[in-house]
Order: sequence, then C-alpha cells, then structure tokens
Amino acid sequence: MFTRRGVMVLMASLVPGLLVGCKADFDPEAIPESVARFPRTPIAGDMTSTRVVLTFYVADDSPVTLRMWTDEGVVVDQAVDPSGDGFHKVFVDDLTPGTTYRYAVFSGEAPDFEDRSLIGQVRTAPDADALVPVTIALLACVGQGTVLPDYYLPEGSAAPTPEPFQWEVYTHAKEHDIDVLVHLGDQAYLDFVWHTADGTYEAYLNAWGYYHGGGYRDLYPLAGLYATWDDHESTDNGNFDPWDMTAEDQAKLVNAQDAWFATVPIDATARGPVWRGFRWGQTVEVLLLDCRYELQPDHQVSEEQLTWLLDRIRQSPCRFVCVASPKPFSVISSTTPLAQDNMERWENYPLDRDRVTALLDELDARHVIFVTGDIHMNYLGRTRLSGEATSDRLWEVCCTSGNVNPLADKLDPAQFEFVDNSPHLPVLTFDPGAGTIHVAFHARDGSLSFERTLDDV
Repeated sequence: MFTRRGVMVLMASLVPGLLVGCKADFDPEAIPESVARFPRTPIAGDMTSTRVVLTFYVADDSPVTLRMWTDEGVVVDQAVDPSGDGFHKVFVDDLTPGTTYRYAVFSGEAPDFEDRSLIGQVRTAPDADALVPVTIALLACVGQGTVLPDYYLPEGSAAPTPEPFQWEVYTHAKEHDIDVLVHLGDQAYLDFVWHTADGTYEAYLNAWGYYHGGGYRDLYPLAGLYATWDDHESTDNGNFDPWDMTAEDQAKLVNAQDAWFATVPIDATARGPVWRGFRWGQTVEVLLLDCRYELQPDHQVSEEQLTWLLDRIRQSPCRFVCVASPKPFSVISSTTPLAQDNMERWENYPLDRDRVTALLDELDARHVIFVTGDIHMNYLGRTRLSGEATSDRLWEVCCTSGNVNPLADKLDPAQFEFVDNSPHLPVLTFDPGAGTIHVAFHARDGSLSFERTLDDV
C-alpha cells in the first residue's frame, strides 16, 4: 500500500556547497500550490528526536518528491513512486534533535518543480537529556459544533456533504508556537460510511478527504501530530461491542482501521497497537492510550497496555508525564445524569483504574497530568471531587474541538475550575525549570477563555 524509498540526507559536513546552493536557489513559495493534485493535508507525526513519519495523498497518483528543509537548506529529497491509490506513508530518519523542519510534496523534476502541496512544519524532539519548555495543543471530537454530531455522508447518499468541513477554532491556531498536536480521538465522524457505504476501505479513504481536505488544512501544517482514536473513526460505539461483533461488522471495522493507519502518520504500516509513548527530552513523556479497541466488559484496556502504562509512569525520566486518554480518568461529579453516565470512562472499570491510582499514590506522582476528550466539553479539574490522596488531586484537561455537551455547565465547580462546552483549543506548556504546567483555553474566535499556571505538579 505504501511506497518507501531510500532517503537522501544532505549533510552540510559532507556536501556544504550543495546545501548552500539549495538555500540560495530553492524558494518553495515560488512554486504554485495545486489543490487539484494535492487536495488533502500532508501530515507529519510520531516525531522522535531523529525520526518523523509523513502521510500524504496524490490525487493523480503521479510520481512526486517529498522534500524537507531548514533555514540552512534542503536536507531530505525522497522520490516517491505511484502507490496505486495515491496514498503514501514515508519514514524519514537521521534527523537532528530539537530542529524545526519544513516539508512539502512536489510534482515534476527538481529544480523546476511543476507544483506542490501545502507546506508544513514539524519539530523533532530534543536530545534525551534536554530540559526545555514544551508546548502541546489538544484536539478531540472534531464535529461541526452541534449537540448531535454532524457526520460525513458519502457521495451518492441522501444528503452528501457538499464541501470539506471547516472549523473556526483552528483558523487561530497559527497564533501559537506549538511543538506537538495531540489528537485524543474522534478525528472524524464517519458513521455513515459504516451504514450507507457498506463500510468499505475505499469509502473510508474517500471520507477522510472531507476532513484532511478541509479544516485540518489550517492546523496540521503547524506542528507534528501524535494521534490516538476513539469510536467515530469507524462508527458510533453503540453499534457494536468490540469483543462481540458479527463477521460483517468485523470486516467494516478492519476497513476503518486500515484507512486510519493509511491516512494518519502513526509509525506503522499495518494495524497494531495504537498505544505508544514519546519523550521530549527530560521535560515530558506523552503516553497515548487506546481506550476503545482493547475494551472488554470489565477492562478499559488490555493487560499488556495497562502494564506498559504503569511501567512508563514508574520509569519515566521526565519531569512531567502527560497521559493522553481518549476517555476521562476523572470521577466526574455533577448535578445531572452525566455523573452516572460513566460507561465510557475509567470510573466504570475499577479493576484497571484502581491499579493506576495505587501506583500514583505510591509514587506521590503529582507530576502526572491527564488529558482527554470523548464527552464533548472542555474542562480543567481534579480527578476527584474530594479526597486527599495524590490520585484524587491530580489535574485533568478535557477538550472538545467541535461537538458540544449541554450538560457541561452542571459540573461541580468545587472539582472543575473551568468548564465550557463550546469548541476550544487547549494549549499546555510544560516548563521544567519553573516546575509548572501552564494551561490556556482558546475559544473559536481565538480569544483567551481561561488560563491557569499549575504549580502543584
């Protein structure tokens, strides 16, 4: 499915003249962008200190060149052959830690390229011993901002979506200097592919174009992505239990997951574990969980994933640990049925949650923060209304980028310092020198709704 050819890394120490020449002669902005050839957003992700994964789509499936460059010149040129369906995933190694790279996909022959994709940028993680501030923006539940989610309807159905989706909240993201984008799931609402397009692989790939060809064009070029998934990347979880599916539904789920792996820059070319972790020097370790497709009647995650999570919390050398859970870890206190509607949350899986809280209390792990999505609201709050144990007093940040929950304003203010159900862009800055995490929620018009510097972490 994917084309991977050798990466030519042009190192200044070996060919300094070539780099100087590229810096002088290469002007990517002078090459016209072709939305016809490159209608979807190229996406960089799963960054380490030396490796980046890039996914992109070429509509006419023609040969192209992936180019990466810095202010010093071109550092990577990779020729990419046709794939058969226009979708590509490329793995770029031997990059420099803590470095910002720009990238784009070009058609034609260098140096006279014919046209190009959007230009994006991605920052590699710093050296393993670096202690530098790291800024992370959160995304989740990317619908159209209504109580009932707006789904993509495939072409030919009764009510097809006529244009790619747009989200005002993302148009202001460029105002922030972001190191990492963390997507907590429901990157797209593709339920109708499951229902009206037979859940085929091709239909899911087509559906992703309405998202990656739409509002994500404002966002994904700004920084590299760490993504996990929830249910709507396939269909609403009310349609099936992952441990008890018909053969037909299992085939649809495989198609949806294959399409996700094809379009999202996860460091894998086939379905496998989605839970994984990334260190940014000694500042923060980001742990992405899969709380959907390892689900069992009594367990939120598999034993293998839970053991990994506990080990990473215990062994991490970083000043902070950021647990990116698609489901809230908090025991949510509310005057509404939201408090009892906990089937989707860690609270309903005490066999797993209690093992995490026991370790957090044992380690007095105040440096751990949870970030989450799923329930269509934004909040900053404690993991429990009352209690003095470390695991009761940790912070959790919840995010919605689109769909809204009318019950959000009923959350108990004694537990949740900030609550808002409208789309926001939460931005967290981990500062190891100050020992703080700055949390800011930016509204859809770009204004600052709330900020707080957490100094008990």
